[in-house]
Amino acid sequence: MLEVRDEAVEHLMNLLTEGSQQGPAIRIAVMGGSSGPRLGLIVDEKSDGDVSLNCKNIPFIVEQKLFEYCQLITIGFQKGRDGSCGGSSGSGFLIHSTNPL
Repeated sequence: MLEVRDEAVEHLMNLLTEGSQQGPAIRIAVMGGSSGPRLGLIVDEKSDGDVSLNCKNIPFIVEQKLFEYCQLITIGFQKGRDGSCGGSSGSGFLIHSTNPL
């Protein structure tokens, strides 16, 4: 199951528009980082073994086994401080699942 919070819709549409030459949907995927694996977003095309979802008129894809493991995936957006540059502003997607990675 997928839930997209209202504050994330505009930002997801922007992500999809910016990456439109790379694929028709937003992939929810496991991504690594300094604090361990987490869920992230990337514009991509559907592959074998993916589940296609549409939430609030936004197309998503996720690998079926990951989707089954996570159960409920919730995507929100946090707006950071105005006047800050890039990642230091604290803005970004908040992606949570029932079963954490």
